[in-house]
Amino acid sequence: MKKQRFKQLQGKNYRASLRLEGIHLKSDESESNDSVLTEVEHIKKLKGQYAR
Repeated sequence: MKKQRFKQLQGKNYRASLRLEGIHLKSDESESNDSVLTEVEHIKKLKGQYAR
């Protein structure tokens, strides 16, 4: 699970760095805000688990 998440973030960061350099990939257009929302929800869930 950790390795899969790392690979996912690595790819996302790579695509983001390409966008910053002005290179836009076709696959970037297919990404929707839904994936961002699920990531935000996931982070909130993790914060809730670790909050004491």
